[in-house]
Amino acid sequence: MERYAFDQTTARPIESFGSAQAGVTHLVSSPGPCFVVCIRLGAGGVLGRHRATENQLFLVVEGTGSVRAEAGDFAPIAAGQSAFWRAGEDHETRTETGLTAIVIEGQDIAPGPGLRLLNAT
Repeated sequence: MERYAFDQTTARPIESFGSAQAGVTHLVSSPGPCFVVCIRLGAGGVLGRHRATENQLFLVVEGTGSVRAEAGDFAPIAAGQSAFWRAGEDHETRTETGLTAIVIEGQDIAPGPGLRLLNAT
């Protein structure tokens, strides 16, 4: 067995798209077309509006914030909830108090059957 840390000290700053108080830790390496990262946003953090290059499942594991797609309204999101953006969809995340999310990206990923739909936009 090997053990790994993915705490705040492993995060690389995200500075593109007008982002602030944002960091990313790459969690999984794969020869296939899928990757998994941990995104951390500090208090007042913003992951600025950008286009999803692949389908993307954003799973909040700690904290609260809000997300939006395209130019729509922000919707609240909290630990235990997720957002799914399709490839080509512009999206943005922000938080007043901070949040941590696991993000899974890949061409063929989709929300699993165990997820309960909160709303569709």
